[in-house]
Amino acid sequence: MKRLSLFFILIILGLQGFSQNVNPEVRRGNREFKSENFRDAELNYRQALEQNPQSIKALYNLANALYKQNRYEEAANILDGISKLELPDNRRADVYHNLGNSRLGNQQIKESIEAYKNSLRIRPEDNETRHNLALAMQLLQEQEQDQDGEQNQDQQDDQQQQPDQDDQDQPDDEQQQQPQPRPDQISPEDAQRILDALNQQEQEIQEKIDREDTQSRPQRPLREW
Repeated sequence: MKRLSLFFILIILGLQGFSQNVNPEVRRGNREFKSENFRDAELNYRQALEQNPQSIKALYNLANALYKQNRYEEAANILDGISKLELPDNRRADVYHNLGNSRLGNQQIKESIEAYKNSLRIRPEDNETRHNLALAMQLLQEQEQDQDGEQNQDQQDDQQQQPDQDDQDQPDDEQQQQPQPRPDQISPEDAQRILDALNQQEQEIQEKIDREDTQSRPQRPLREW
């Protein structure tokens, strides 16, 4: 009987950070957060931490308030620290989920992918985290494709800038005698093709911006406690 009582006491102590009476400042911060007054919520959470620096709930909610203010790096640093604490599995999965969102918001795509994977290792049935992971992997693929395209374009530019060997072998007077192209000699057909190409490029860029604007945000920005 004594062993059983000791077992329950250890459980209570282990969950004290989550089952303890919520600090009034945390409650006020939660109300401000739900009202989307994220700056005021942040101040309340910080006051709660001044009273109890070991309040994991206040620290976690502070990270969420910072995320809502687009202060992704600050939020990620806090969540990364929380992830190293002793937490129940469901809480740890939430921390990694939000950490992935913060990394993604800070354009740290590879780091966000790792965070989402850590969350799914704990809670593999989480469809929202799986959605965000797929989004991050898609963004990483597009980023790598853009980088490859820029490298190929740079190589083409370098090749175009290299003078033709045959032209180098010609005497200077022969090079001077060759007719030089003039801008006003562009035919109307060439001008129209250039204009069409520019319009097409502008349309593709705008479509990409619109697509990223609707798809680049995680499906569920935050996991709240």
